[in-house]
Amino acid sequence: MFDITQFSFTTIAIASTFFSAIANILARTLLRELKSKDILGINFLTMGATLLLISPLFYHFEPSFVAMGLIMLIGIIDTIANYFYFKTFENTEASIATPILSLAPAFTFLFGWIFIGDIVGIKTYFYAALIILLVIVFSFDFKNKHTFKINTFTPAIIASLLFGISAIPSKILLSQLDVINAPTLYMFRAGFIALFSLLLFNFSLPNISTKHFRIIFVRGLFVITTWVLLYFALSRGNAGVTVTLGNITPIFTFILGILILGERPTVKKALTAVLILVLSLLI
Repeated sequence: MFDITQFSFTTIAIASTFFSAIANILARTLLRELKSKDILGINFLTMGATLLLISPLFYHFEPSFVAMGLIMLIGIIDTIANYFYFKTFENTEASIATPILSLAPAFTFLFGWIFIGDIVGIKTYFYAALIILLVIVFSFDFKNKHTFKINTFTPAIIASLLFGISAIPSKILLSQLDVINAPTLYMFRAGFIALFSLLLFNFSLPNISTKHFRIIFVRGLFVITTWVLLYFALSRGNAGVTVTLGNITPIFTFILGILILGERPTVKKALTAVLILVLSLLI
């Protein structure tokens, strides 16, 4: 029987990846001229401030020691994860880095099962595994496999692991405790990441030009939209499935490249993209 709730959760999770694809393109543009430590804190400070300004429209939070502790935990995990995420793209091309970063859902399924008993049926696990595998095949450039280096693998696998883990306390806050909504959680997340980044990592404000600030602000709007949609989906669906669907960003980057940049698709990428989209609707 068709489940409209499941369909809505799936659609929202997939929609978040469209905005994530645009954000990734803008991030790559920034990292051609800046280092990750230069923009990490400012990036999240900008997003946190933007959300704070409009927070009267959406704010909902029922504070407790447990809830605040989980929010701080998310902030610490995601600060380190974002640092290694940006570091990954400093060290290598996206065709090498993205397949490793695509492993995050596998960690979410594992830790979701261990810590909150968040499990799904065998068929769903099978579909999710196929999606993860196909995203890796889609993203990896076998012609450039000789460019793979350990300094690419290490930050990428750390970022992937941490992003996978981060979904678990987020799921607890949004669903099990039900004390916060998606935009409020992301506002706190962005604020804590900005604070921790500015305290822990050196950054050079003079290196950031007015043009860079404009890109950071515009990218921030797409990132905010991505995460609010993803958190909304996470509050209603399985954590591993949500992160799996949120991880098909390369497919939309590929589609946008064809439609906007006039890039020519390869047969491998076109077929793999279609399979991933079909499986994403079936899962």
